[in-house]
Amino acid sequence: MSEDIYDLDTASTPRGDGIRDLTLTDRWNTPLGKPNGGYLLAAMLRGLGEEIGGGDAMVAAITYLASPETGPAELRTSTLRRGRRVQTGEAALWEGDRHIAQLLASYGSRTGGRTLELGTSPPLPPPGACVDPGTEGMPDVTASIFDRVDYRMASRPGWVDGLPSGDPTVELWQRLADGREIDLPALAFLCDSFAPPVLEIGELGSMTVQLTVHLHRRPVPGWIATRLTTRHVINGFHEEDCELWDEAGNLVAQSRQLAIL
Repeated sequence: MSEDIYDLDTASTPRGDGIRDLTLTDRWNTPLGKPNGGYLLAAMLRGLGEEIGGGDAMVAAITYLASPETGPAELRTSTLRRGRRVQTGEAALWEGDRHIAQLLASYGSRTGGRTLELGTSPPLPPPGACVDPGTEGMPDVTASIFDRVDYRMASRPGWVDGLPSGDPTVELWQRLADGREIDLPALAFLCDSFAPPVLEIGELGSMTVQLTVHLHRRPVPGWIATRLTTRHVINGFHEEDCELWDEAGNLVAQSRQLAIL
């Protein structure tokens, strides 16, 4: 992957009055042939942040309203509040007359204040001792998200062999392909960049309805340890929780999404 693919594909150009133009490419498509929801979030979060100039992204909540297509799109942004520490805005993603997604996000500066960590990162072997699921039966899709992200897992996923484990928990390493530095919008993307853990209970997949991401800090260079869990499947809907940890053992992001089977 060229070093600037992520920058190029998440970029948007200001048109004026809070409107920005962008192009959704097929380089981040899911196996269903649609742009990945985390990719949409990263592009929207980056564009909104550039519009309101509020510092680092801190929290983002996105609702997906229609199935996206590759091609030209429009980001309609507005600033809701400018506070001393937190700036909040919203952005709507449109393709023609189709409202694709709606984002509410806050930006600011995290300087000073108490830090207390009670959680622990996934107990994964080093990335070099893990298997690459891309060579272990993961879907082979041309021009897809699997070309944009490197994954490493402790072992081959059971669902690949039609033998789901029954435990919808997944732990793995992730990074942007070629080790490209991970910024805060990219962390938001990595919260929704891997196969859903419900595959380990025999489901074929799921579709995100709403996703909320908390972005805590910029990671140190390297891989991102990822923990994905689902604990409740109710009437065809389920939650999916995600934790992202850097190689120094810092929690860098968390998310929860509601998805439909």
